[in-house]
Amino acid sequence: MHFLLTALLALVMLAASPAHSSGVSLPDLGEASGGVLTPAEERELGRSLLREVHRSAPLVTDPEISFYIDSLGRQLLANARDADGPFYFLAIDNGQVNAFAMPGGIIGVHTGLILEVRDEAELAAVLAHEIAHITQRHLARMFARGRDINFTTGLAILAGVLASTIDPTLGSAMITGSLAGGIQQQINFTRANEAEADRVGMQILQGTGFDPNAMADFFERLQELARGVGDQVPEYLRTHPVTLDRITDARNRAGQMTASDTRNRGPEFHWMQARSQALKDPRRTLERFRATDSTTPAQRYGAAVAFLERGETPRAREQLERIDPGDAPGLTLELAFIALLRAEEAHTAALERLQDLDAVYPGHPVIRERLARVYRDLDQPDRAIRILSDMVRQEHAPNPELLRLQADIADAAGYVATSREAMAEYFFHRAQYEEAVRQFEAAMDASDASERDRQRIEDKRNTARETARKAREDRR
Repeated sequence: MHFLLTALLALVMLAASPAHSSGVSLPDLGEASGGVLTPAEERELGRSLLREVHRSAPLVTDPEISFYIDSLGRQLLANARDADGPFYFLAIDNGQVNAFAMPGGIIGVHTGLILEVRDEAELAAVLAHEIAHITQRHLARMFARGRDINFTTGLAILAGVLASTIDPTLGSAMITGSLAGGIQQQINFTRANEAEADRVGMQILQGTGFDPNAMADFFERLQELARGVGDQVPEYLRTHPVTLDRITDARNRAGQMTASDTRNRGPEFHWMQARSQALKDPRRTLERFRATDSTTPAQRYGAAVAFLERGETPRAREQLERIDPGDAPGLTLELAFIALLRAEEAHTAALERLQDLDAVYPGHPVIRERLARVYRDLDQPDRAIRILSDMVRQEHAPNPELLRLQADIADAAGYVATSREAMAEYFFHRAQYEEAVRQFEAAMDASDASERDRQRIEDKRNTARETARKAREDRR
C-alpha cells in the first residue's frame, strides 16, 4: 500500500502534459522492463488501485457493455509485447471524451469517448495507446521520480484523479493544490511517453488486424470535436495533447506498415455504441430514431433498448422482431429478447432461452449473470447464489456488483451469514475496509453460520482487519 499513492503522482504527471508542443527531442527511456517497482509490487499496486477505483469512480454496471470493452481490450493485449500480469479494462459512466491508464494494468474508457469514436478501430486505437503506457512501464519509471511524495499528498492526488472523471475543473484544482507546480518538471518526459505509446499502440493495432491509420484518424476526430467549443475541449486533449506533428507522425508510421483496412470486425461495436446511448438517454435515442428516414439494425436495436428502459415493452418487441438475426452480432439480439421476456415477467421462457445459451457458451459471464437474476425472479435463490459464488471465485479481482447482487438475493432468502459475508467482500473490494470488518463480524455472529463458515469468515475478517490497519497507518 505504501507504493500506491506515490505511483499515482506519476499518473498525474503523465496526464498533465501541456496542450502545445512540437519538435521535442525524446530522451532515452531505457529497456521496457526497467523501473523501480518489481512485477509483484505492480500487481499488488494494481489490486489496491482497483479497489479504490471501484469505490470512487462511476463505473458502467451494464454487463454487456463491460464485457465488450473487456473483450476488445484482451484481443489487443494478446498482440502486445511485454504484457505481463493482470489487466483490468473498465468502462466509466461519464460523458467526457477521455480514457486513462493507471499503474497495475488498470485501463478506463469513458462512455463519452465510446459514443464519439466513429468505428471500432478508433476505439481500439485508444485502448492500444493506454495498453502501451503500461507495457512500456511509463508509470513505473515516473514512480522513481516521485518517490519522496508522502501519503497525504498522494491521497489528495488520487482524489483529484478520480474527481476529474466527474468534474475536470474540480479534479484539476485538487491535483494542482496537491502538487504545487511539481508537474512541470516532468513535461519533456511525458511528451516522450506519449510518442512511444503512439508507436507501440499502432503496432498493437496492426497485430490485432485493425487499420493502423485509426490512430491518426482519432486524433483528427478530437480536433474536430474541439473546434468552436472554446475552453470546453475534450478531456482527452487535456491529458493527451494532439499536435499537427503528432498526427503527421502517426500517419507516416501507418504508411510504413503492412496495413489492414479493417475498421470494424463486425457489427458489435455499433450495437454497443447504440446500447450505450440508449441506456444513457432513452428519450434522446428515441427522438433521433423517429427522425431518421432509414434505420440500421443497430439503430433499431438501440430504440428497443430505449423502449425497455422506459417500460414500453410492446414497442420494444416490435423493433426487435423487425431485426434480421443475420444482421445481429453474437449474443446481442438473443440477450435483448431475454431482457424483453423478463420485462414481460415471462421468467420461465427467459430461463429456457438462457439455459440454451449456457449450453452453447458455458461460463459466459453475461449469460451467467442473467441466469442468476432469472433464478432470483423465479424464487430459486440457492441456484442464483451458487452461480454468483462460482463467478466471484473464478475472477482474479471480483466485481463488487456481483457480490452486492449475491448479498441482496441471500438477504431476501433469509440467509443472513451468506448475505453479510457477501456484503463484507463487497466493501473490501471497494476499499471500505472498516465496514468490511464489521460485516464479516456480523456474518460470524449470524445464527445460521456453521462452525466451518465461521472459520472461513474469520480468516477473511483478519485479512480485512490487517488491511484496514495498514491503511490507517499510511494516512498518519
